[in-house]
Amino acid sequence: MSRPNQDGAARWLPWTTGTTGLPRLYCLPFAGGSSHFFRAWTEPARRLDVEVVPVELPGHGTRLRDPLVTGMAAMVDALCEEVLREERGPYAILGHSMGAKIAYAVAEELERRPWATPPARLFVSGSLPASAAEPKPLHGLPDDALTAELSAMGGTPPEILANAELMEFMLPVIRADLTLLEQWHAPAGSRISCPITAFAGQDDQVVRAELSAGWADHTSASFALRVHPGDHFFLREEMDVMLGRIAAELHGRAVDLPAPGGV
Repeated sequence: MSRPNQDGAARWLPWTTGTTGLPRLYCLPFAGGSSHFFRAWTEPARRLDVEVVPVELPGHGTRLRDPLVTGMAAMVDALCEEVLREERGPYAILGHSMGAKIAYAVAEELERRPWATPPARLFVSGSLPASAAEPKPLHGLPDDALTAELSAMGGTPPEILANAELMEFMLPVIRADLTLLEQWHAPAGSRISCPITAFAGQDDQVVRAELSAGWADHTSASFALRVHPGDHFFLREEMDVMLGRIAAELHGRAVDLPAPGGV
């Protein structure tokens, strides 16, 4: 059984030891999420010649004792310095919901730094475009109202939402993440030079699938939109299809996997 690494910068990559020599896919979670979510992706991805690297944000999962980060600039600087400073690629970054905005901001910053190797591709999932402000800020809501909003999103099991003791612990984490997400957006006209692939849920009521097409405005390279069955957390059920598409794009193969309702 694998155990988390806890030495220095490895705190950010708790389930990764060394490198497999395969193209790396750094995975950034949604608000309140942790690296555990993407651990299930590691073995299926390896069979497709991709190394999934789950990223642990401060104050989450294996890093509960670390202070939460509520500002995008601080988060991006830390990720660039401690996680991607020595990366020479080829690699890609994937982020879901909040993670997508962080992933874009990191890619943008890496393109500005002369010592850095920017990602070869960016994958964004369940997210408004980088320049879009969140239409319904949630971070300032009272606990009861915030819990109700989380229930409506569908990503948190009802038994967790009904557990007052657990929610007392989780809500500050979620609120910090929402603060980071809702108080940042990229400048209009902001672009990166690597291709972007956006994944969306056909029945996502948080970020409607058609809005994900706006990510095309944030790259000077190619863009693809992949729509999958499901709600805001469609990637739970669509992991295999998503990984197949990601592997195909990273290895330059034809993308011929089915995507009902998708493009």
